[in-house]
Amino acid sequence: MGLCVSSGYAQTTTYFEQNFSSSSNVADYKGGGTNKFTEILGNTPSTTGINNEALTLTKASGGQVRFAKTDDLFSANPTILYVQFTVSVDITEPSAAVNPYNYLYFGNLNDNGSLPANASVFARLGFHFPTAGNSFNLHLQDGGSVTKGPYIGTKTITWVLNVSGNATTYTDEDGRTGTLAANKMDVWVDNSLEFDEANELSTGVSPTDFKFLWNNSNGTLTLDNLKILGSQGPMPVELLYFKAVALAGQVRLNWATASEKNARSFVVERSTNAERFELLETYNASGTTNQPKEYQALDRHPLPGKSYYRLRQIDEDGTEYVCRTVSVERPESAELDVQILGNPLLNAQQFTVRTTARDVSYELYTHQGEPIPMRVTRADGNQDDLQVQQGLRKGLYLLRATQAKRVVTRRIVVE
Repeated sequence: MGLCVSSGYAQTTTYFEQNFSSSSNVADYKGGGTNKFTEILGNTPSTTGINNEALTLTKASGGQVRFAKTDDLFSANPTILYVQFTVSVDITEPSAAVNPYNYLYFGNLNDNGSLPANASVFARLGFHFPTAGNSFNLHLQDGGSVTKGPYIGTKTITWVLNVSGNATTYTDEDGRTGTLAANKMDVWVDNSLEFDEANELSTGVSPTDFKFLWNNSNGTLTLDNLKILGSQGPMPVELLYFKAVALAGQVRLNWATASEKNARSFVVERSTNAERFELLETYNASGTTNQPKEYQALDRHPLPGKSYYRLRQIDEDGTEYVCRTVSVERPESAELDVQILGNPLLNAQQFTVRTTARDVSYELYTHQGEPIPMRVTRADGNQDDLQVQQGLRKGLYLLRATQAKRVVTRRIVVE
């Protein structure tokens, strides 16, 4: 699955993406598979954790911290590999080591704490912490020990690796551009090119795994917004923009293309956490055209709070591309939105409630206030199925719905 982006960018595949916002438990980000590490570990007395929706690695004397993904990011090598993340540090015990042995590796790797042999490493980027505080250096062995920095505070690192073995050019999602000879790589800090066409290490190795080891100095390193992308070839659709705007009770989505080639459809999806998406609607694309095209969609039952919308494009041959993900923030409505479908009810055994709120609990009572046992299961989309154990006789009932501090009561009529 690729990524269609703005005009002039290469067709890009997202291999890994994690912003640590879905859970405060490190264990939930381990286990391998889509967007999960195979290992996140702090050897005692070192620790790992999730704080403020970011991964924190806290290294203490005598311990090591590391993370890895060794279940293969891809099966076919891209032309260009993009590695991007934000990083900040708080160093309590610096190290003056010339070779710091704190590296992010790409190659054919394993999950243990040993330094990988050069023959298994495609490329590596070193981190050096020679002073206490919130600064760090970047380090490469590039015809000798080369160190850049210091960098203070939170920085965005964009590491661009030529995987093709031939000279190539690139333009990343944020507009950084460059030319890389065979077996070369660039390293950007924010929008500054710090290492220009540095040497990769063992180019006969496929960089399907990554691994980070922190061995020297002590303190805390915070990592967030890790993305690993690969690009090759021209893309079939040049996307100009994809936007989401919150309206009164709805969300409007707009997107436009500069050109399309063999484009069959666009799929709009929705998510609460930018990881698991549900289908919202499918729209016809324009086939093949060099003329700008504009599209619009409407989410008539949007989620409260912050939600995410993703645009996918499907070619005539069934090839899919993830185009872009955007977020939108909606305030909680004053009253809890709860609708009982099919009321008055003919089926006295089970009924369905539609709500845009999350984590709603339900209580069912007779008109005289006697509780009625029932079982609640989450159905597709924004619907909950409520099954009454004993069934309901004809008459009037009251359904109490609670979410956080909001409570509403709905009348149910059984005919």
